[in-house]
Amino acid sequence: MTDDYDNDIENELNRSLLTEGDFTNEPIDLTNCEKEPIHIPGMIQPHGVLLAVTNDDAHTVVQCSRNTDLLLGAPAESLLGQPLSAVIGERALAFIEESLARPASGDKQHFLEMTIDLPDGPAEFFAILHVSDDLLVVELERPTDDDAPVVNDFEWVQAFFTRIKRTHSRAGASQVAAELVKDILGYDRVMVYEFDADWNGKVIAEAKNSTMEPFLGHHYPASDIPKQARALYVRNWVRTIVDMDYEPVPVIPTLQPSGKPLNLSLSVLRSVSPIHIEYMKNMGVGATMTISLIHGGELWGMIACHHDTPKYVPHRQRNLCNFLGSFFSSELHQRQRLDDYQDELQLKSLAQRLARIFGAPGTPEQLKSKLSADEDALLSVMNASGAAVQFKGRLLLFGSTPGAAEIVKLSVWLSQQAEDYAYHTSRLSSVYPPAAAYPDKAAGVVFLSLSSDYRDHILWFRPEVVQTVTWAGDPAKAVVRIGEGYRISPRKSFEAWQEVVTNTSLPWEPKEIHTLADLKSIALKQTEEDLRLAEEKSILYARTLKENESRYLQLMEYSAVAFVTLTEGRIVFANLEAARLLNVPGAADLIGRELADWIDPSSETELAEMLGRIVAAATQLRSCRLRMNAAPEASGAPVELEMTLAHVVYGGKPSIMAIAREASGDAGQENLFTEVTRELSRYIHTDSLTELPNRRCFDENLAKDWQLCADNGKAMAVVMLDLDNFRSYNAMFGYQGADNCLRWVAESLSAVGNLRNAVISRYGGASFVLTLAEEPTPEGQASVDMLADQLRQTVISLQIPHPQPGIGEYLTASVGVAIETNASEGTSSELVARAEKALAIAKAEGKNRVFAL
Repeated sequence: MTDDYDNDIENELNRSLLTEGDFTNEPIDLTNCEKEPIHIPGMIQPHGVLLAVTNDDAHTVVQCSRNTDLLLGAPAESLLGQPLSAVIGERALAFIEESLARPASGDKQHFLEMTIDLPDGPAEFFAILHVSDDLLVVELERPTDDDAPVVNDFEWVQAFFTRIKRTHSRAGASQVAAELVKDILGYDRVMVYEFDADWNGKVIAEAKNSTMEPFLGHHYPASDIPKQARALYVRNWVRTIVDMDYEPVPVIPTLQPSGKPLNLSLSVLRSVSPIHIEYMKNMGVGATMTISLIHGGELWGMIACHHDTPKYVPHRQRNLCNFLGSFFSSELHQRQRLDDYQDELQLKSLAQRLARIFGAPGTPEQLKSKLSADEDALLSVMNASGAAVQFKGRLLLFGSTPGAAEIVKLSVWLSQQAEDYAYHTSRLSSVYPPAAAYPDKAAGVVFLSLSSDYRDHILWFRPEVVQTVTWAGDPAKAVVRIGEGYRISPRKSFEAWQEVVTNTSLPWEPKEIHTLADLKSIALKQTEEDLRLAEEKSILYARTLKENESRYLQLMEYSAVAFVTLTEGRIVFANLEAARLLNVPGAADLIGRELADWIDPSSETELAEMLGRIVAAATQLRSCRLRMNAAPEASGAPVELEMTLAHVVYGGKPSIMAIAREASGDAGQENLFTEVTRELSRYIHTDSLTELPNRRCFDENLAKDWQLCADNGKAMAVVMLDLDNFRSYNAMFGYQGADNCLRWVAESLSAVGNLRNAVISRYGGASFVLTLAEEPTPEGQASVDMLADQLRQTVISLQIPHPQPGIGEYLTASVGVAIETNASEGTSSELVARAEKALAIAKAEGKNRVFAL
């Protein structure tokens, strides 16, 4: 049967033969190892046999490995010139021809399990086929007794996917991958290894037996894996060395009919470089397997497996690793993008803070005061130790910087080097020699112009840094002179060696350099944008408040409980019951009057204190008892009132709403007052448009929900949903259409939340939020993720038309999820911030999706 690779996996590999390169036939040592022709060694490893046959109907054997007598029962010389069918039988040849006939398969490896007719009877083999030049290369391996995987293929792949997806960082995903590969393959050590821009390598994750020396965090010089070796890793996902003490088996004859050596670039049995064998033996390794990590056709790392003793991995498990290598390569690439994106979100936030400071009107002294108060943002946006700001004729210095005179000279030079208003270097003294005088202040610099004439600008500085790199052995001692050549030194002890880099700062990362563009654009446009958004929000806010006020005041106008609204201490609204209680002819007689007109002197202090507390705690109702006199123009005895107050916004101004009754009233009046108090509470905690709890209610209950989870050992989840492209929907259908849309969505989301006893609140605009208590287990997290996706799908199921080109046919929603499994750590506000970040990522990744942090 055939088991060809999936096309998507193959597309990651460069399946062309390695032919180009500056190769040499001279003796190889580490000074010229990049010229070693390792793709044409003329030898294979002895755990299989190789047959090179003509790629035509005859399939004549023209080359083979010398060990055919051991595996195929016939000497190598006797096979040369024979048709392949005479060597493996007609039945096996039929399998091969069937695989080769598949469309677009010429540049792929083919994996077959087949029966070969040998002189001693039929035998099972694994066969691997590929085309090298004009020859079909057939590699055969005999199955071993332990060929079956330790676990079911599907179960292991599912476990691999699930555990990787549940990790929250690139480092965590790498560690889980190392542990899972060790579990399935049984090697003594499995490492995830990545390359830097100069092809030096670093171990970023490791799973090992307790007796093995740890290599986690070690760095290795680029010479350990030469250029042509890296090129071969791009051509095969998986490479194995079964036994470091193997005796290479020669391929005979040495040259193929074309006169060239057989190209084994794509071979799985290819013998490896003697220098590599020597290197691995010096590490105490008996067998290895490597899984290439490739993205976009580029090798960026590998999973390296080591074993103390010889170890053979069957093809069934190797094919699993082919697939998982592709998946893990893509996954880590996405994780890196996510990590970078999250960091960039933080930098964008800092950039916006700085832009607001620079965009605000004021003098240089006022600017200095603001920057001094927010110095951390100024330095953190570039992870700098110092900064110089030249703005409106003033030079302002922050943190550790060179002197003012030195900065002025440096600024002139930097403005000449800048392109598109910016310039950066981490080796300043190498391009600007005067900087050699102050490496402790500015070994690296970023320059950003804030004006078209370059007069206003910012400089960020980093000092010289000693970059400590833990190498597995000293790269300077990687070779030793022996006679006329250089050989690898016996790296018997992989002691940590520190390489010191001087006259250089930490490199400026791409995410930091990207922030320069944000600063440039925001600095020019932020003021105009802020004004526009402020005006838009003001209109929306005023409309919502007006609707809310109208609805509640209509309710209270004829209430049997006295009701007044105070703005700046004066009554701006009152009902008939308030007029009766305060003993005036009608409600209109109260408008414009101060409540102090009725306060008995004995209650003035208490009322003042109450008003102060209600303004300070805007989300709470406050109750008190006050002694009230009749109005000066009316007669009547003083009465004691029970009063409940709430802080609100009325007519766009901070105001107080108050309900009151006579403290000596009967039970019926008391029950009515209690009910109206509840109604007032609902008013200040309910969104008037959707009838859902509002942001004020959500914020007030958040800490309570958090504490409840902490007390009961529950995980707390915050799920935040925002309608995609709702601003354009609003513009298309108008406020009335948008309001109807929000009501439909609110009703549907509320119904879904009720099924889980979760309360949906309107968070603001087109955003909704809920909190949920769950078990702190993977099943609990999966349950939250399922609810989040149900909410997303609920919006889609409403099929609210949104026929704007490029957006989609119906309205969709993005959802952000944040879960804290231990509510005794952190704060509820941090959890909400994580949910907001998750929602932003869901939006940025294409919308109409769920993202969890």
